[in-house]
Amino acid sequence: MKIIEDNLSRNIIPLFVFGTLMSHQRFYFYLKGAKFIGRYYTQGQLMKAPNGSVYIDKDYKAAATLGELYQVNYHSLQSINHLEVLSGEFPVGYELGLTRAWPYNKEKKIDFSSQDSIYVFYYRRKNKAVKIVTGDYNDDFDTLEELKNFLISNEQVSSEGIIKHMLIKMSIWDYE
Repeated sequence: MKIIEDNLSRNIIPLFVFGTLMSHQRFYFYLKGAKFIGRYYTQGQLMKAPNGSVYIDKDYKAAATLGELYQVNYHSLQSINHLEVLSGEFPVGYELGLTRAWPYNKEKKIDFSSQDSIYVFYYRRKNKAVKIVTGDYNDDFDTLEELKNFLISNEQVSSEGIIKHMLIKMSIWDYE
């Protein structure tokens, strides 16, 4: 039982934030206790919806969105998930996804071909249908629940292991 709680409490889940969760923004307190990794950018245009919420439009491949990378624990991610997915302030329409992110450089040279990208979790706007590539409804799953199951069923868990597992699991979806 101790291993399970340790895995759920360790800051090992990489989360890219780009809006109100960033430092000095109104929902930054959700990241209390998280480990700041640095400033990063990801591919896609930062957009502002009519209701004021922001999202990354991945159709704009030449644009970059600047954000912050944190390592969070499962409990923090669960709270953030509530904010992003279930809160009445934001429309239902955000889900936890994976994207590539690159370290920010002061020269602001953006190179999406650079090999130093990493996969990170982020909240993406669900504005398009998602294909379940296998064609089998039984293959579908809840991302947060799958992440929790992975954390509690593995004694040795790392950020890299989480990403590798979730990339494989999430390969059943085609949404980019």
